[in-house]
Amino acid sequence: MTVADDARTNRLDSRLIARCEEIPSAPPVGDYVVIDVLHFSNTVIELFENGASSVHITDERGEEPAFKSANPEARIGGGATPAYDPEPGYDFFNSPSYVQGVDVAGRPVGMTSSNGGRAVARLRATLDDESAVYVGSTMNASTLAAHLRDRDRPTYLVSAGSQGSVALEDHVGATLISRALDGIELSAAEKAVFAQQVKVAKGPNYAEKNDLRRRDVHDYALAFDSRQAVPRLDGRALVDVARHGSGPASD
Repeated sequence: MTVADDARTNRLDSRLIARCEEIPSAPPVGDYVVIDVLHFSNTVIELFENGASSVHITDERGEEPAFKSANPEARIGGGATPAYDPEPGYDFFNSPSYVQGVDVAGRPVGMTSSNGGRAVARLRATLDDESAVYVGSTMNASTLAAHLRDRDRPTYLVSAGSQGSVALEDHVGATLISRALDGIELSAAEKAVFAQQVKVAKGPNYAEKNDLRRRDVHDYALAFDSRQAVPRLDGRALVDVARHGSGPASD
């Protein structure tokens, strides 16, 4: 079936899992893309863009120091202080802007998040070996879709959500990936609408609350199709299969 033949069908309807809590207890075989635009997915992507060898996703926040004890060369991410510094004992927090100043080249990284990281951990615990887990966002939508199109299996787009609620920015990321999978380009008007939705998804003044968050939104979340990383889960860690293929992760 061609795109033209399928013009009346919105394939996003069959691909979308609207929030982490809606991941089935027994998911069907397929490729699952976790989308947490603000800010887990973009932080993972930037860690790989800056040379991280792997990104270990912990089951719970607080387990990262144990990962670093076992991997002394690792960098670990945790929560942010009110001043937007990493909590004591951590090297960074979920911010694609902040990780630009962290030396991760050639190093493993340990991290999670309350939404995207939790979705990865839940899928890791429930999927069988025939399925795969990826991390996607607005930034790598086209590159990720090109990779997934070559795989003979269904794709499911998991909008991580926010504290159990649907997150508009994650739906924008899912839409971009779905449209790229189907070879349907966005019009300039659609790009403008989606960009505005991402900009105000966490509130009209979110991007102005702090310079890091402003850059997280404007320089990263709104940089549609600007990155080449394709993070895929290998064991307990994500690896960038665009760069390293499907070899074993450092864990």
